[in-house]
Amino acid sequence: MSYNRKFEEMCAAGEVYGPVPEAEVAAAEADLGVRFPEQYREFLQRFGSGLIGGVEIYGLPSLEKNDPPLWQDVRKVTKQFRDWGQAGAENPAYIPISDDGTGIYFFLNTKASPRTKILAIGPGVERAISSDLFTFFVDLSEGRIQL
Repeated sequence: MSYNRKFEEMCAAGEVYGPVPEAEVAAAEADLGVRFPEQYREFLQRFGSGLIGGVEIYGLPSLEKNDPPLWQDVRKVTKQFRDWGQAGAENPAYIPISDDGTGIYFFLNTKASPRTKILAIGPGVERAISSDLFTFFVDLSEGRIQL
């Protein structure tokens, strides 16, 4: 089974926010001053945000449909990281999209867009770990990402 198909199945079995219109994705990019990689744009347009296989993928939930909050808003998290001087956020091209719960955050390097480049950044860790969003999240949820 392909990773894309496995990811689709995980989304169907998990909790997803729901589709986000292209205009909202473009507005988020403009707000953050980046261009999201095509795979992340596809994820946002199809699923919005997700809790999939025990892993959260930050996205673009609206306040009206996210009360109480279930999904992290990638805009809000990115701005908070930048304001706090969080490791990884000093590079304006890096956008946090998930974490492992131990202080390691996973960032998209939007300079690679339209291609995907995911980095792990946290205490003692700063390295590129994947060039495919779907493979990355399947591997992360199944415990195959070694940091």
